[in-house]
Amino acid sequence: MTHDSTERKQLLRTQIANLKEQIYQERITAYFISTLKLSKNAPILFLFIVISTISLIVSCNLHIENFQKKTVNGVSNATNITLPIQSSPPSSFGSLLPGQQIWKNGVSSFLFGTNNTQAWSDDNIETDPYNIIQPSLKAAGLTLMRSFFFHHSLADNHRTSMAEIERRLKTIENSGMVCLGVLQGIRTDPSNPGSDPISDTDFDFAKQVVAYAGNRCNLYEIGNEPDIGDDQLTIQQYLQKWNEFVPTLRTINPNAKFIGPATYNNQGNHCTYTNEQSYCFMRKFLQGVKASGVLPDAVSFHWYPCSTNDPKTCLVQTSSYAMVTNEVKGWVHTDLGKDVPVGITEWNMDPGSNNTLGDNSQFMHDFTVAALKQMISAHLDFANQFDAQDYSGYGSLDMFDINKNDQPKTQFTAIKDLISQYKP
Repeated sequence: MTHDSTERKQLLRTQIANLKEQIYQERITAYFISTLKLSKNAPILFLFIVISTISLIVSCNLHIENFQKKTVNGVSNATNITLPIQSSPPSSFGSLLPGQQIWKNGVSSFLFGTNNTQAWSDDNIETDPYNIIQPSLKAAGLTLMRSFFFHHSLADNHRTSMAEIERRLKTIENSGMVCLGVLQGIRTDPSNPGSDPISDTDFDFAKQVVAYAGNRCNLYEIGNEPDIGDDQLTIQQYLQKWNEFVPTLRTINPNAKFIGPATYNNQGNHCTYTNEQSYCFMRKFLQGVKASGVLPDAVSFHWYPCSTNDPKTCLVQTSSYAMVTNEVKGWVHTDLGKDVPVGITEWNMDPGSNNTLGDNSQFMHDFTVAALKQMISAHLDFANQFDAQDYSGYGSLDMFDINKNDQPKTQFTAIKDLISQYKP
């Protein structure tokens, strides 16, 4: 995510409506199967239940039609639709990521992460002018910092120096957290060098960063939301970059783990439909790397469930965190033929500048607790709130208030309190 994203909001509105309709159909199927089991020895009762089931189907279809009629630009104004909690079987966490621990009740320590993205203000997590942000993160016990290692700055296009990479690494260490680096630029064509005389490729820069960081950073994502935006890649292009970058970077740092595809949501963009199933960027990635043999050490995606300013409607959507986690885990198991860690490396209520929700302290507390508990119920391996303090979403997504001398906001406090419950 960058500063704001109108395109992603439009995509999110569509995905939420599709999720709700999917849930109704799953409930109908489950109900019908259960009635068959109960009535197989009672033909008359069976006939009655079949008639009732048909009535239920008609009722649900009418409900869906009404829901669609109430939807404006894909956003429902109904608040009585509750997504079910979907819990997967307890995970053994057989393949822990570097630095990951298992806390009380089988909770992964890496659920309590955050992001350090492009700094849009001089007051940010790296400069920390009031000496509040980094010490607070460390004292609270947040664990995994996802930090963008931009080849060229999003703000002014200058080439990132190793001194800037060093500052990002120091920020992670001063915050007492583990590094998850984002190699955001993954094209191999020379980019504009800006004020820097070096005109290297993204691949050259990635090799330099991984070599420089050494064991100070042993987790990397290849790209960031490659499936959307002005510079989006096709799945074929992304697989080409993945197969080019990962083997070489593994030789530079054999201890590092590489993660992808960091799609904008659980399924990603660029969908095709085969045999009544949709195959989008995520599944195409999984099937593509299975074919190439360059398997990921973990799989990641982003999830911002809200596309409305209504707190009640948005809180209902927190149940979707368990749903999308279980869905991606299922695809990983099916398409890779093995289980690897799954993470949501960007999450918050809204991907843009939603100050209506961001400034609602009670909502942000309730949303954060509910979202993380859904992730816990689905045994998610790692997660990164977006973001710590970079003036993202014009401050609405930050955990520290740029307008109040970087004082912690409610979302930070909610995460801190949950950590205290689960950390041994």
